[in-house]
Amino acid sequence: MNKIKQVFKALTEKRIKYLFWGSKVTIEQGGIFKLGKNVHIKNSNIYVKKGDSLTIGDNTQIKNTSISMIVGEKSEISIGNHCTIEAFNLSLINGIIRIGDYNLLQKGSKVVKPHFDVHGDLVIGNYNRLRCDIWIRFHGKVEIGSRNAINEGTEIRSDESIKIGDYNQISYDCVFWDTTTHNMYKADERRAITDNQYPDFGLEFEKPKTAPISIGNDCWIGKGVSVLKGTNVGNKCIVGYGALLSNVSIGDNKTLFNQPNLKIIDNQL
Repeated sequence: MNKIKQVFKALTEKRIKYLFWGSKVTIEQGGIFKLGKNVHIKNSNIYVKKGDSLTIGDNTQIKNTSISMIVGEKSEISIGNHCTIEAFNLSLINGIIRIGDYNLLQKGSKVVKPHFDVHGDLVIGNYNRLRCDIWIRFHGKVEIGSRNAINEGTEIRSDESIKIGDYNQISYDCVFWDTTTHNMYKADERRAITDNQYPDFGLEFEKPKTAPISIGNDCWIGKGVSVLKGTNVGNKCIVGYGALLSNVSIGDNKTLFNQPNLKIIDNQL
């Protein structure tokens, strides 16, 4: 291990590659890769660009995972101690990803690996189990506290700010969007953008309309809940299955649900 560390610190070549148990770790000249004690990297791909920094704490395991740092503008990923990241894709375009201690990032029952795509700041506390997708654009910020469970199929999209407190249980297939995700252009302008971007569709070069989201502590968020921009949920709240929250503020100790309007008529058969 000492020899490996010396290789990482030297960084005298344009690009340094090393294999860990079926993995490929690539460090460009000027990149920094710091390993703690008893770190295991297996069947994974790691790429650190020039000027970027990746730190992995003690007793952390990385398995079947891709970690890529794309731009190389003094961006930083730090993964704490006693973490397990398994079957995940982490991509940092520009900004920071800071993951605390004792976090479990893993693929759930979905076939596709969860992903964090970050162009901004992602800060995660301790003792979380995350199986969700996180997408940050336009230097947005996502803060997740400690002792949270966020299940598979749930998507967090931030172009501004999303804060989730501590001890929350967030179910499957939920949506947390602090953004409209797309700008609304006149038809002629949208056509011109579409023609120029082909074969891509819907790429945004201007920040859409946004408003922060905050979730307090000790909340239960049911399956299929949508929390849209401008929403604030207090502490000890329950949000029922399939509820839609948009630009509302909810105080502490509330239960929220959508009341269905069921209509029954006689058949004329």
